Amino acid sequence: MSDLNNDLFEEMLNDYLPEEKKSGDVISGIITRKDMDFAYLDLSGKQEGRILIREVEDFNVGDTIEVKVLRSDEEFVIVSKFLLDKAKEFASYEVDEIVSGTILKKVKGGYSVRVGKNEAFLPFSLASLERDKDYTGEKFKFLIKEKGRNNLTVSRTDLVKKEELDYFSSLNVGDIVEGKVKEVLDFGVILELGPTTGFIHVSEVSWDQVSDLIEKFGINDVVKAKVIEKDEEKRKIKLSLKQLEVDPWVEFKNTHNVGDVIKGTVKEILDFGLVVDLSRNKGFVHISELAWNNAAKVLKEFKEGDVIEAKIINIDDEKKNIKLSVKQLTENPWDSVKEKYSIGDVLERPIAEIFEFGLLVELEKDIEGLLHISDISYRRVTNLPSRYNVGEIIKFKIIDFNNEKSRLSLSAKALLDDVWEKIEESYNIGDIVKGKVINVQDYGIFIEIQEGIEVFIHKNEFSWDKNENKEYRTGDEVEFKIIHVDKAGKKIGGSIKQLTISPWKEAAEQYKVGNKVVVPITSIQENFALVKLTDRFDGIIPKKELTEEFLKDISEKFSVGDEVEAIVTELNEKKKSIILSVKKIQEIEESKEMEEFRKKFAEEKAKSNEEYQKQLSSHIKD
Repeated sequence: MSDLNNDLFEEMLNDYLPEEKKSGDVISGIITRKDMDFAYLDLSGKQEGRILIREVEDFNVGDTIEVKVLRSDEEFVIVSKFLLDKAKEFASYEVDEIVSGTILKKVKGGYSVRVGKNEAFLPFSLASLERDKDYTGEKFKFLIKEKGRNNLTVSRTDLVKKEELDYFSSLNVGDIVEGKVKEVLDFGVILELGPTTGFIHVSEVSWDQVSDLIEKFGINDVVKAKVIEKDEEKRKIKLSLKQLEVDPWVEFKNTHNVGDVIKGTVKEILDFGLVVDLSRNKGFVHISELAWNNAAKVLKEFKEGDVIEAKIINIDDEKKNIKLSVKQLTENPWDSVKEKYSIGDVLERPIAEIFEFGLLVELEKDIEGLLHISDISYRRVTNLPSRYNVGEIIKFKIIDFNNEKSRLSLSAKALLDDVWEKIEESYNIGDIVKGKVINVQDYGIFIEIQEGIEVFIHKNEFSWDKNENKEYRTGDEVEFKIIHVDKAGKKIGGSIKQLTISPWKEAAEQYKVGNKVVVPITSIQENFALVKLTDRFDGIIPKKELTEEFLKDISEKFSVGDEVEAIVTELNEKKKSIILSVKKIQEIEESKEMEEFRKKFAEEKAKSNEEYQKQLSSHIKD
């Protein structure tokens, strides 16, 4: 009978029994006959038993069955097989036993559940079900949580935990499992594995790169995966799809060796080389392995999708890297370079490439030399792309063979060594020469006076007048005086302003300490006034030297254009200044007046004394 039919039958049975139920012995009887409502049992010939026909539908006349005595009346012993079976079933249940049951209805605090012939209680807290959903008639598995005298308490929550634990414990790393896709994330897939879940990280989906997991997986897709990790503490299972297949790397490693020539497809072009697709593996051709020379230029000739041939030069099992070389398919031209060229050779060749750090010069096909920026000139050179052009012929000397980089080291400035050794024969301090401006900087200009020989003129040497803003352009022809020659450092310094006499020197030759002058005021500052001594030089009169009076502001008494009489008090060669004083003129004048007064006083005093002596002598005579 179904669970629902059992419930109806139990209700009918309860209606059939009298209110005073009496538990009896468990006895056996033989079915002797059946009618519409009852079956009758031979109870060892003493008394006939009667049982509801529903209880023995599956038995025939002559079958022996075990029943429970309910009561006796005048005619029959009333028995039940159902209640006996129910009691036996209840007695057989054990705590923590897993049973199947059907939810009958929602009751206070939980659900009523039919478990076999018995009824159990499923609390909401142990149901693991949605409260608002109707589960009537649905079948589930439960764990017997508690067993009382006449009642059972079951739990789905504990069953889920147990099943999850049992399932987790049963798994081993390396096992193949099957599950349904529960959730697809950006970084992986959650797989439903019966009572638990497993996680497939995007890196474990395929040996090939996977860009979009949503396109690859759908919810409820059935997927097989390999267990690769069990976290006992967190009960987490990590799975892998790709490890169900042979690792393409292992396959490649086992079938290829260093030195093999293989074909591949250019997948990506980087600034420093090519990424090559090698049938589910990636190879890399560094720019240095593209060509023996002009590798940067050769790199630009490739495009994605090109099929290339290359030699395997390294298989890195730890990093799973395959290094390839295209240039090693041909003979290295460097092997014969020393037969063609020698250190000290002076050559002229075209510039192949221009970098910030130097010039790449093509001596011949596949043989290059580097003219480093530090070897272009004895002066600091910057911004090479603006100074040179690809294809421009440049003269240089071979100074070294760079075996590591397979190229020649070149120098243009080395050509000037002989010139610098005899530089004094051509140029000396004080010489006046002309040259062409070849480089203009904020701090000065560089002038070429012969090929490779440059003179630097600092902006402070442009003019004696600091306020004069002289500007020069590349190509201007300039005359200057040589003021510095550094043979060891291979540097020459020049000056434009020193072509004329210094305004200070000119003024110092004209004025000496003690000279009195009458000069106009050209400028008034807070603590001094400037006066014109020559057309190119102003003298200084400090505020305190303008007058004996206290001046808060010079402009109170003096104005630009006023002529003042002053005396030169100081010539400071170090500071290139001439100091004057108006006050000392006044002091000198006052000093002269006082001297004249003293002289006159002395004369009058002497004259008075003489008169007195005369009078005294005359009196004595009398």
